[in-house]
Amino acid sequence: MAFKDLRDYIKFMKSKGKIIEVDDSVDANLEIAEINRSAAYMKSYPLLFKNVKGFKDWNVITNVYYSMEGIYEIFGTKRLESFGEELINNMNVAPATMLEKVKSLPGIMKLGAYAPKIKKPEFKERDANLDKIPALKTWPLDAGRYFTLSLVMTKDPLTRINNFGIYRVQLLNKKEAIIHWQAFKRGAMTAAKYKEMGINKVPVAIVNGIDPITTFVGASPVPHSIDKYLFAGILRNDGVCVHKLKNGIFVPSYAESVMEGYVDLNDMRTEGPFGDHLGYYTPQEKYPVFKLEKFYSRDSPIFHATSVGKPPLEDAWIGKAVERIFLPFVKMAVPDIVDMNLPEFGLFNSIGIFSINKRYAAQAKRVMMAIWGTGQLSFLKFVIIVDKDVEIQDMNNVLYAMATTVDPGRDVLVVPNAFNDTLDHTVPNPPLGSKIGIDATRKFKEELGREWPKEVESDKEIIKKAASIIKKIEEAMNKKNRV
Repeated sequence: MAFKDLRDYIKFMKSKGKIIEVDDSVDANLEIAEINRSAAYMKSYPLLFKNVKGFKDWNVITNVYYSMEGIYEIFGTKRLESFGEELINNMNVAPATMLEKVKSLPGIMKLGAYAPKIKKPEFKERDANLDKIPALKTWPLDAGRYFTLSLVMTKDPLTRINNFGIYRVQLLNKKEAIIHWQAFKRGAMTAAKYKEMGINKVPVAIVNGIDPITTFVGASPVPHSIDKYLFAGILRNDGVCVHKLKNGIFVPSYAESVMEGYVDLNDMRTEGPFGDHLGYYTPQEKYPVFKLEKFYSRDSPIFHATSVGKPPLEDAWIGKAVERIFLPFVKMAVPDIVDMNLPEFGLFNSIGIFSINKRYAAQAKRVMMAIWGTGQLSFLKFVIIVDKDVEIQDMNNVLYAMATTVDPGRDVLVVPNAFNDTLDHTVPNPPLGSKIGIDATRKFKEELGREWPKEVESDKEIIKKAASIIKKIEEAMNKKNRV
């Protein structure tokens, strides 16, 4: 069963001795972020800061997604692919909106357990003042304090699907903040629909401090036709308890803090710079301003934050979890694919490695094109295709495959002027940039011009004969290593 809320998760982790409580006085201005990054690099357990300067009523928690071990603790399983498989099995009948009564539909009774539940909130209305929230400044040249792990919640004005995503939010003053939602994100796409309808005030809620699975969903590339609360319910194996605000946005009932208001699409201001996950400061750009109308929090609230920078930090393990959970979706969209690896040092939307069951010539190039046309995989700058027997989670195996199968003139494909990540500072005119595909599969005769050479392979009888001697060598080496 999923954690009810952030406090339930903290209680669980304390019972396992896996919460590090920091009683020393710390500053939200750079200091907490610096401590968190150092802890994340060493794969430390989550940190609970209990003495934050200037915010005596608040605790701050960081490093919740501290490693793959931490991810498995949150989800209660190591086989994350099972969640994607579960959803695919029910996709054809999944409800489009949060309040559709799935229990009444024949054949999908199980989805009723995943539907959100209306429940009275634990939070109360407080003084509406963003300055009283311990948002962090994470790098010296950042434009100010930011929400880095808060959920920006909207509702599609046409489909009524509930959207929420993790977009960085720069605090300006007591009542205003800038939301950095890029054009391809669900929040920005929802705002674009409002604008097309002639509505420039988009109802929004910014929520912080909820159960770690629902927060994870905010960072996940959930297909646009699927309500994110429903998807969170599937991952939690239990529906999210929600409360409807006066502006019509549903928020988790157990949230630590909720900011209710609207985004003014006519009020565009300069956001940034901000030290982002690429390890560089992103340049300033114009984004819309959130206007706070009401603020709610629980008693003695907990603020959930993270700090980004050069990998591997928390976003690395979030990304690996996304890779596993969404692998079934990728295989459904591109059936040739056997497995994928979005390596943490490849920043997840820059380098992707995919294995295929190769059956015909030029199949790898066909798969590259399909990958670049599939959801957020379209942002990958480097796509490497290998054979299905290559262990793609081991980069040495991938490098060996590249070294022994690739002729650059034949097997490297460069695509100019393609759509890339808008945060990519390497291209002259973001988001336009080039992409590269590498076919690191064994070549068919049509591709090579001759038969592929036979790989070396030991004689099976000699393997059996040598086994006892090899075992003695291993034992001798182990003995020496113990000395």
